[in-house]
Parts: sequence; structure tokens; C-alpha cells
Amino acid sequence: MAPINELRLSHVKKLLKRRDPLSHKGDNGRVLIIGGSADYHGAVILAAKACLRAGADLVFLYVPQCNFEVTRAACPDFIVSPFEGDNFSAKAASEIIEFGKTCDSILIGPGMGSIGDVEDGVIEGVLEILKKLRIPTVLDSAAIFALKKIKKFPLEQDIVITPHHNEFSNLVDRDMRVSEKDTQSVILLRSIAMDLHINIVLKGHTDLVASDEGDVVKSKTGNAGMTVGGTGDVLAGICAGMLAQEYSGFNAGQIAAYMCGAAGDKAYKKYGNGLIASDVAEKIPEVLF
Repeated sequence: MAPINELRLSHVKKLLKRRDPLSHKGDNGRVLIIGGSADYHGAVILAAKACLRAGADLVFLYVPQCNFEVTRAACPDFIVSPFEGDNFSAKAASEIIEFGKTCDSILIGPGMGSIGDVEDGVIEGVLEILKKLRIPTVLDSAAIFALKKIKKFPLEQDIVITPHHNEFSNLVDRDMRVSEKDTQSVILLRSIAMDLHINIVLKGHTDLVASDEGDVVKSKTGNAGMTVGGTGDVLAGICAGMLAQEYSGFNAGQIAAYMCGAAGDKAYKKYGNGLIASDVAEKIPEVLF
């Protein structure tokens, strides 16, 4: 297997498109984010901030009723709507789908919890979205595991998933760690991406980005300060923002992996190990724009 190419600033800049100076509000991406729970209200806020900082025009958040007021108060740039209950469900999904058809991409999962503590109804809600809302989609956190319930691939929409290593191990039902130094593990990563026809941004000390066509690249941006909670939500938000701006799933994943880590490096220079995920989101425009 050939060595895995490392993402460099020069390559990522070439992926970026020039914005039409005559574009209007909404032309550069309308993103729908679904997430949150009684325990985790901050994840969707971080993802939405990152989405806007990555260049999307409009971000619409659907969160549980219990998160509604705090989410709406978090930032005047968000457009927030509630769904009933403390967790996402198929019923909530059915109420969102028609609105979702007006959006250019969707991110599902921030703050929904991990696979160990999420209710079955949450996964049913994600499946309902995947079945009926065929726009470019990012699956994060517990939403990733909806893929295990799907019997037929490929799906019609462009899919990007953003797992950490434990989530990827659960997805493939193997207790393993993917490493660029372990050829067999990289082959598995590539095979899963190709077989399911999805794009994978595997988070770690070195991020690995696998395309649905079998390409694999790595990003070494980032630092130990980014072990703080919420940086994965920032990454997912960047992915969704790029998809809404009509980047392919693989290019969105490459840009997000590099940009999130590089923004984290800028935040680390200022805050050191005291950085928080919000700092990373705020540094995004300094990386490439």
C-alpha cells in the first residue's frame, strides 16, 4: 500500500472555491443541525458556530424542548426550533423533514449521546431522516450507528461520518485502532468507506480521511489541548458547512480535518491547555479565509 499523503495548507487552499461576489443570503449554504439532549445542550451550539465560521450563510437548529431556550439565547445568528421530548425520535423527524428539504446539508448527532446511553427511538429518528431527506448529510456521535440498521447501500445522498476510534470500532464490530502505521487497519477503513459508499473522517492524534472511492489522506494539524470536550462538534460543523457550499463529501472532510486542527493550533498559541472548543470555532476564519 502506498504511503498516505498528508494534507498541507497549499492543497487545502486549492480545494476552496471562490465565492460569487453577487451571491445573496442563503446562496452559500443553508444548514440544518439536529441534536442535543437533556444531558448535552452545548454540542449543537458549538457545531453551529463552526458551521457559520466555515462560511455557511444560514444555520437552522432543531433541538429538544428542554434545550430550546438555552440554545436560542446562545447566539443571535442561530435560527432555533424545538421538538417535543428530551431526545430525538421518529416523530420529531417526521415534523422536520419538510423543512429540511429547503436546506443544502444536514448534520445529525451532536449532543445526542453515545451509543451506550442513547435510546432506540433516537436511532429510529435518524433512520427516518436518512430515508426521506436526501441531501448531503453528516452523521456524528450516536447518529453514526444508524448505519448499522441500514440493509442496502449506497444511500442516495452524500454521507460523511465523523467517528472517533471507539465509535468506529463499534460501527465495524471490531475492537481495533486504525493507525497509518498498521496497513491492515487502513485497508479496513478504506474498505468500509467504499463498501458503504460513505466518506469517513476518523478523529485521532492523526486524522484519517477516507473517501467513498478508496482515497485516504491524513491530517496532522491539532494538539493535545484539543482533548477538551466539543472539538469533535466543531469538526462536524465545518463538514456540514462545506457540504452546504457544494463541496463533495471527501473534499468537505479534508477541509474540515485540516481546518479544525489548524484552528486549534492557533487557539493553543493563545490559551495553551486552557483552550476550549469555542476558541477553536472562533479561529476558523484565520486559517484559510
